[in-house]
Amino acid sequence: MSQFLGVAFQPYVGRWTGTPPNATTPWWNSYSVQDIVRMLEVIAPKFNKICTYGMGYAGYHQPTTPWDRVDSNCRVALAAAELNKQRGRVVIEVAQGIYQQLPNAALQQAEIEAAFSAAKAANAVYPNTVTSLVFTNEYVVNVETTNAVNAMIVSHKQKARDLNVKVGVRSHTFGEIANPHSHFHNELKTLIQNCDFILCNLYPAANTATPQQGVNGVAQAFNTIKTSVAAINPRCKIMIGETGWSSQGISFNNTVNNVKNLLAYYEAIDKWAFEQQVTTYLFEAFDEPWKSNQNAQVPPENPWSGPNGAEGHYGLWYLNDRGEYTEKRA
Repeated sequence: MSQFLGVAFQPYVGRWTGTPPNATTPWWNSYSVQDIVRMLEVIAPKFNKICTYGMGYAGYHQPTTPWDRVDSNCRVALAAAELNKQRGRVVIEVAQGIYQQLPNAALQQAEIEAAFSAAKAANAVYPNTVTSLVFTNEYVVNVETTNAVNAMIVSHKQKARDLNVKVGVRSHTFGEIANPHSHFHNELKTLIQNCDFILCNLYPAANTATPQQGVNGVAQAFNTIKTSVAAINPRCKIMIGETGWSSQGISFNNTVNNVKNLLAYYEAIDKWAFEQQVTTYLFEAFDEPWKSNQNAQVPPENPWSGPNGAEGHYGLWYLNDRGEYTEKRA
């Protein structure tokens, strides 16, 4: 087990059924705590940390909906705590995601309060299950959104301190901090000054030929960010929130996607993370078939998320047609 490598996780692993354009995947709220415990039992022998994306609210939920009655992401922290309780130790720690719900301010606040409720409930079942709160995913893209996330963190940092939980943000734009001419450089600096950590989403560059070259490029990008952040807030921990290589399909970065390359990338990034002592979350634990939309028009607007897209195939495991979680092997 890697000391520094974890996995991004959502429980939406169900396969497509039916015929396009009317194919379906399971309802977002259909995965129980026990379903998720079963998934975490698969993860735990290889990884001791997961990072999630949200608390399960969406536009079709009223902000007054109880936090544990929305979509199944709301159950992940409790499932991890249940597994930890069963094992008598922390076998899975959780960086709890808080998804962006703006401009719906009421829904955004419901999402934030739900994350605190989930952290408190999980840590009551087994202490130190939830260790951090991750405010938004790939939402920090300009002055307005950066200021919005900063305001969330400033407003809730003390509440997190009271629960012994750290606060930070995940984004694909932290490379901008190395560019003093970036249009939101000052706002990024302020955000970093207020964070306990940042999670950088870093993937191999377009048309990267080999997994090792992909890791080399990610390492270079990470080190550039690390240098800049250290000068702004040396107490801010810099981590990788997402990195990965798909096992099939068309990806946004046009890599050669197959199981062999996925596993080679996993092994290479694991080695780098250990040597550099960088907490890194591999994208992702399980295939999420819904991300490769079988009902999308062909050709789809974004080929990587259409029926032949790679988005649903980044997992180390997948749910097979017998309902078993199967590890990908070359």
